[in-house]
Amino acid sequence: MYFSPPSKSSTCYSRRGTPLTEYNFWGEAKQGANYENSRNFDVYFVPYQCDRCGKFHLKPEEFYVPKLDTRCSCTDTNGYYKDAYPNKSAALKMARIRLMSGIRLSVYSCPEGNGWHLTSHPWR
Repeated sequence: MYFSPPSKSSTCYSRRGTPLTEYNFWGEAKQGANYENSRNFDVYFVPYQCDRCGKFHLKPEEFYVPKLDTRCSCTDTNGYYKDAYPNKSAALKMARIRLMSGIRLSVYSCPEGNGWHLTSHPWR
């Protein structure tokens, strides 16, 4: 099977400001993750599909949290649809990741039954 070589993104950047490597297909990203994991024993990478560009990138597993593909009508204070996580532990993991950036969030069960959401409101 032929895979195109990965390229650098023109829209997605790391926290350091460097362009992320992007892959057109999940299989290519998985192959890229396997390669990185064979070279690096300190960090384990997993592929994920980007919400912004729709392509695939790699992320350290410790910072990866799966999201649900389904949407509910829940929105944030800016009117954007909220991400939904499959269970409370996944939502709590994302809240801990965000806390590393200084953002304190709580988790709550979606009132429409679509997994779990994050909120900046502490009373939920």
